[in-house]
Amino acid sequence: MLILNDFDYRRPRTMDEVLALLAEYGERASPLAGGTDLVVNMKYRSILQLVEGAGSDQARFPAARRVRPMVRPDMVVSLADLPELDGVAEADDVWRVGPMTTMAQFAERSDAPSAVCALRDAAGVMGSPLIRNRATIGGNLINARPAADTAVAILALGGRLELASAQGKRWVEIDSFFTGPGTCVRRPDELLVSIELPCSPTAGSAYLRQGTRRQLEIALVGAASWVELDSATGKVASARIALGAVAPKPILALQAAGSLVGQEPTPDALAAAATLAREEARPIDDFRGSAAYRLELIEALARRSLERAVARARGKGGES
Repeated sequence: MLILNDFDYRRPRTMDEVLALLAEYGERASPLAGGTDLVVNMKYRSILQLVEGAGSDQARFPAARRVRPMVRPDMVVSLADLPELDGVAEADDVWRVGPMTTMAQFAERSDAPSAVCALRDAAGVMGSPLIRNRATIGGNLINARPAADTAVAILALGGRLELASAQGKRWVEIDSFFTGPGTCVRRPDELLVSIELPCSPTAGSAYLRQGTRRQLEIALVGAASWVELDSATGKVASARIALGAVAPKPILALQAAGSLVGQEPTPDALAAAATLAREEARPIDDFRGSAAYRLELIEALARRSLERAVARARGKGGES
């Protein structure tokens, strides 16, 4: 039995070549960044994959219905020779992150402003050191899993994404990018080319997660918080709280974040917001953890991430 299906492989040297291939092949093409998702999905084999209807509601066994179908692209398009997709560009109040930037590269950015530290947190806990050296931030976003660490962080940061095709470019706000488990608004002929993160000097952010083990495990729950303080009063001017692995896609806890605006970020206020965040989530029971346990984690992680985000906004680091 072949581990991989037959496919063509191209390694274009220009963006125009990449976009032309995506336009030609559409859904039959898969861009290759780090490969930590794509290659695994292409050669994914388990007994459940041999069950008739695996990955669909028609599967005989409930567990088989949750199996992702194998990815069988006719064309794999490597992005390795496009340096414009790698690295970070700093501008006034904005960080632009290339989608080919690896988790390890971003996790090592000690110069990251407090406003984007949630993404540095997320990049530093995703997978193992070996995976972080290959996995890219863009690939983690496009994979669009509900527990994707960087997706939750960027949602809290209020980022926006630039998508390019042979017909032109468009910007998509991160809160409208994800549509469901493993799905997003990116069209088959489009490529993620830039991630833009606002960097208010009076904001701080943080991401925390809990899994069944420290490495090589997706999050049972992930929580990211972003808090901007009024420079004159020290009160909360704006806030966002994002949650992962508690819904079909990463979500914002809008009521919880809204409750903080105009308030002193006291421990009681942050704890009350965390309780509201718990009430906005609808986690499920599965083999990794119960919904009841996840609800406890949401409240705890939301509170801790808020505390760390406020500390960072005040310039205190908040690493503990």
